[in-house]
Formats: sequence, structure tokens, C-alpha cells
Amino acid sequence: MTNLGRPRRTETDDRIIQAASELVVEHGYSQVTVDQVVERAGTNKPAFYRRFRRLADVVPHALQALDHDLDDIDTESLVKDLAEFQRRQRLLFSAPLITRGLPGWLAEVSSTPDHAMPFIEQFQAPRREALQSILQRATNRGEIKLPRDVDWVTDLLTAPLMMRAIIPGLPGIDDRLIRQSVHAALDAVQYRGDRHALSLPNSVDRKSP
Repeated sequence: MTNLGRPRRTETDDRIIQAASELVVEHGYSQVTVDQVVERAGTNKPAFYRRFRRLADVVPHALQALDHDLDDIDTESLVKDLAEFQRRQRLLFSAPLITRGLPGWLAEVSSTPDHAMPFIEQFQAPRREALQSILQRATNRGEIKLPRDVDWVTDLLTAPLMMRAIIPGLPGIDDRLIRQSVHAALDAVQYRGDRHALSLPNSVDRKSP
């Protein structure tokens, strides 16, 4: 099992993760092998298997390296916080590593749920923790009452973007989807305040600083 508790990554870890990321973007997840990864990383299979059980275990680490930090979002407005949360998620789910890698990876791990635990722990958990903080601050300001099911609110924000990113034939992740997902989350937490900021130009489509 992948050792998620390692105190720090080594240079070899980083080379393996980088090599896997590059190959997935170039060829798609299902076409990448461990042999290709270790060759690109300049290492060997024993070194790979000391760190990972299989190629699928590398993906959560690659996504974590790609991900945009969410825990510093604090605009002192729930509407603006959620819009910024979604802006950063849009950057992530529009990345080639997601669009080229996540569908094949999900297909591989779907038959063995425990293989998906690194994804839950390294990808989903931080999003839920960041949103918990956003909703707690909004509660402290009196904008809402803290919902009992923060995980559901997180799923309302994340799932539509993930679907657009990985299911062929669906439209891309656009401003309209971002605004709709924020409205859905605001409805879920029974927000009764002004949502005018969501209709302002560039409210959700600013470039990353």
C-alpha cells in the first residue's frame, strides 16, 4: 500500500510523479506503463515499487502537485469565497492531466475501491476541509447556519466540474457552469443574502494570480 505518511518526498519520488504526469498527458492514462515511467524518470522498477504498488497509486500524488491551494480563500463574503473556490477548481479540472488521465484511472480503480483511498485522502479531503472553513466563517458572520452535511455541499461544487472534465461529448467548463454550481451550493446552505457578485463581469473567470 502507498505510504501516505512519508514525512517528505525524495527527488526520486518527484521524478516518478513528474514522469507519470507527462506520459499521461502525452498518451492517456491507459497507454502508460511502469516501464515507461521509470525510463522517463531515470530510475528503475525496484525503486518505483518501493514507493508505489502500481501506477494507479501515482495519480493522486500527481493531482496533488497540480492542485491549487484552497485553504487561503477568505474574501469576507460567502458568495465571493465560493466563486473563488470554483475558479480554482476550474483551473484544476481544465488541466490536461485531469482530462487525459482521470477517466482511465477511475476505470482502473472502480473495481477495487481500496485503491481509490489515496484519491479520497489526498484530493477530496482537502477540498472538504477548505469548504468547511469557508462555511464556518460565513456562519460566524451570520450569513448562514452551518449545514450538517458539508460533504454534500462540496460534492455539489466539485461533481459538475468533474463530469464535464471526464465525460466525452459534454460541454466544457464555462462561466455559466461555475455560476450555476455556486448558486446550487448557496441554495443548499439556504443563503438568503445578495448574490449580485455572481453576475458581475469577471466574477468567476479571472486568471490565476
